[in-house]
Amino acid sequence: MKVLLVGQAGSIFFEHYTKHLKASRKDTNIDIFSIDKINGYFDLSSCDNVDINPWSNSSITKIKVLGRMIYSFLTIIAIIRFLQKGKKQYDIIHFKWLITPIVLLPFFILRKHSNKIVASFWGGEFTTQKVLYSSTLYNFFLKKFINQVDAIANSGDAVCDYMKKNFSKANSKLHIAKYGSSIAEILEEMVQNETKQENKKYFGVDDNQITISVGYSGKAIHQHLNILQILIDSTDFQKYRDKFTFIFPVSRSYNSSYVNQIRELLTQHKLKYKILEQQMGDFEVARLRMATDIMIQLSKFDGRSASIIECFLAGSIVISGSWLPYELFHKKGLHFYELDAIDEKLPDLLLKIGNNIDAELDKCKDNKNKWGFDTWEKVIPGWISVYEKVLTDKSELN
Repeated sequence: MKVLLVGQAGSIFFEHYTKHLKASRKDTNIDIFSIDKINGYFDLSSCDNVDINPWSNSSITKIKVLGRMIYSFLTIIAIIRFLQKGKKQYDIIHFKWLITPIVLLPFFILRKHSNKIVASFWGGEFTTQKVLYSSTLYNFFLKKFINQVDAIANSGDAVCDYMKKNFSKANSKLHIAKYGSSIAEILEEMVQNETKQENKKYFGVDDNQITISVGYSGKAIHQHLNILQILIDSTDFQKYRDKFTFIFPVSRSYNSSYVNQIRELLTQHKLKYKILEQQMGDFEVARLRMATDIMIQLSKFDGRSASIIECFLAGSIVISGSWLPYELFHKKGLHFYELDAIDEKLPDLLLKIGNNIDAELDKCKDNKNKWGFDTWEKVIPGWISVYEKVLTDKSELN
């Protein structure tokens, strides 16, 4: 089986997905076309070829008004040229991020280079992606794209429910395949044998401090600056700011200019913080989850990331946005907080939790048992099943 993955390859997801796909199906050849540049080190040695969009470092997007449109057009050309070079042939092309250039790709060209097309969503495409600055126009082209793909594989019920409601021809193509955690087993052992205080010291944080992790990468979608500004503007929070240490894990999708903005805001307003800029291995990521008392997950969108699951497994207090596709957390009875917006309710909630931190952490101890542990070894067969079904066409996906 020969597979082409198209998406943001500069992520831990791509590393573990390709490793476990290859380990489970040794006859699989994997190529990658990364839409964006790959920041930091990720082990993609399981792949046969890794190509990066030649326009990913371009400053074209900074051109006012027309920048994004030009970049989308050039990305379309780059994908087509990639496929045509050497007349590449695949059993499956799997699009793992349905941005504007993807849904505008001519399908007759894709069919020349692949037997089957699979698509996956992260959850925010429906509202954040635009064609000619219009979400309505994006969804028009997305509908045409969905009508032509052979399978739609997603990790969450929320996206599937949205698809069923808005794209009638998607129903017979939908399949749920979960994302795994590379550190689930490490966390299980740490929870049994180590404390949060011990892991705070690992990162040089006073064990009496209440730690707050903001987001899980250096992407602006995590709204770090908006979150900090609402806390800075809160007089009540500023009175008790010394109780808290903020942790920013930004090594994934690292952007020095953006990280400097975060640092300047923290320094200017005398907030205690740690910015983790270096790439972390599995054990370090597990220690970060353990060292986190409160995880603020108010991203613009999210596909129920493994990072959030790991925080539940580590017994952290999660504050999420009600707009995120986390209905399954409610169904499983997990204890977490939701906010409808980044507003004055955030500092109020942090102070409430901070004044009763031990009791709040106690409420979260059972979250890991309610959720269970989804390792990549456990979930990768679900993704392989999608590939096998779509290649054989023996049954409809459900």
